[in-house]
Amino acid sequence: MSKTKRNLSVWTRGTVILSLLLFFFAVPHTLEDFALGEPAKNGVPAPGLALVVSGLFALQGLALYWAGQKKRQGFYILAGLGIVWPLAAGLAQLPVILTFISYRSGFISVLYVIGIIATGILLFLASLLVLRADDTRT
Repeated sequence: MSKTKRNLSVWTRGTVILSLLLFFFAVPHTLEDFALGEPAKNGVPAPGLALVVSGLFALQGLALYWAGQKKRQGFYILAGLGIVWPLAAGLAQLPVILTFISYRSGFISVLYVIGIIATGILLFLASLLVLRADDTRT
């Protein structure tokens, strides 16, 4: 086995998979937000929100890159994003979902929000486990 070959732990691989799954839920949910004009309805300028959201996606991509290199900062960022995404989705969307009125496109729209919240929390916990286990040593 070569010294340059890096084996990623189960938790590290899990963290990467959860981060990719978070993209799976967050990207279509964000597109739905903009398609339905949600930022404007809430008085948020769409260009500013687009900049923030694209920055979060870029940061998540950078964190994935660093996680693949076993760099601790990647897992710190993933842990942070694992809190930011669920909080943002939960605070903005759950009150509307829980009012029992028809929510956007129905089940799929609710699935995006629940997916963001559940995956984000799991990403946060998995990232902490990687950092705690110190799986970032090379």
